[in-house]
Amino acid sequence: MPRIILSNVRPHGADDPQVITIVDGTIHSVGTAIPADLGPDDHVEDLAGQIVLPGFVDGHAHADKSLWGEPWVRRTSEPITMNQMFEDQLQQWSETTTPVATRARRFLDRCVAYGSTTIRTFTDVAPEIGLDGVHGLLQVREEMADLADLQIVAFPQLGILRRPGTAELLEQALRAGADMVGGLDPAGVDGDAERQLDIVFGLAEKYQVPVDFHAHESGELGIWLIERIAERVKALGMQGKVSLCDVFSLADPTPAQFTRLASVLAEADIAVAVGVHGLLPVPDVKALHAMGVRMCLGSDSARSRWSPWGEGDILTRAMFLAYKRYWRRDDDLEFALTLGTTLGRQVVNAQPCDLKVGDVADLVVLPGEALGELVVAPPQRTLVMKRGKIVARSGALVRP
Repeated sequence: MPRIILSNVRPHGADDPQVITIVDGTIHSVGTAIPADLGPDDHVEDLAGQIVLPGFVDGHAHADKSLWGEPWVRRTSEPITMNQMFEDQLQQWSETTTPVATRARRFLDRCVAYGSTTIRTFTDVAPEIGLDGVHGLLQVREEMADLADLQIVAFPQLGILRRPGTAELLEQALRAGADMVGGLDPAGVDGDAERQLDIVFGLAEKYQVPVDFHAHESGELGIWLIERIAERVKALGMQGKVSLCDVFSLADPTPAQFTRLASVLAEADIAVAVGVHGLLPVPDVKALHAMGVRMCLGSDSARSRWSPWGEGDILTRAMFLAYKRYWRRDDDLEFALTLGTTLGRQVVNAQPCDLKVGDVADLVVLPGEALGELVVAPPQRTLVMKRGKIVARSGALVRP
């Protein structure tokens, strides 16, 4: 069987270069010498002492909203509110003619070129668009099967109760092949938290799928809501199968609130995709980790009508997180990186990859002297591998 040999690479930024041999999509050996029995079908990449990491994990993307490759949209709305976001989204749906699959593929190709090998993408369902987004992402998931693992979350972007018919669309999306069911601000948007939780967890139980909530409620309301979610998780035995993103109640809690929240999340094994929002402080992720909360990073915005931001680069998200936390020590910078790699894989239940023998060969190779340097000055990705296949080189996809 042909082998790919990554020569002269430094796993996790180790001091001494190593040789990683990949066979049939997995890491076969890690050592100091190129195999002596090279054959004509083997391929050697001499990477000149560059760093190799596990492929990045994006735990919170919105590929269906992406306007990458479209003409620039001038954004004029001023209120930073959920209602204004809904209005902007409705406008985007009405005025955008490029199919979802085309726009999402442009964005996801960028994500892969930046080193993401596992991506969880929330895909809108609403009466105004039906399942157009889900069908588009299902098509893209099939097209990109060799490039990245895509997890599709059926997502009620405009709420569930406030848009009659959305609950039925969520169920249809799961029947069509969506991997997860999502929820959105059960109290703040729908105004009836218990009813939205009934619907979302009812679908999760019926179709045996994980759940991922956007949780923009802040303060005591946000904490109360997470406690209600945790109760459902424990009652249904769904520990390890529920995640939250945009957890605003974690942004600026009192010490007592923080301890209370972290305990609830850890005890119910509810994971958190950490967003780096311009308006909000970044949670104390190191303290959350120490208390047993599983976390990953997410790109979130994908350049939509609502927001021009979002390029799909998880390493840049790690940089933003470290910057907003004012991290200077290398240990802290390295922790930001692990949120996008090994820790992130645990949140999305990806195959293990810690650059050990037997691990799946989802890898990204980058030039740099140290891991901290990668975070403060993200370089172009030299190579990206998915299950042992080189899928991107020098910041661009490798086309068949």
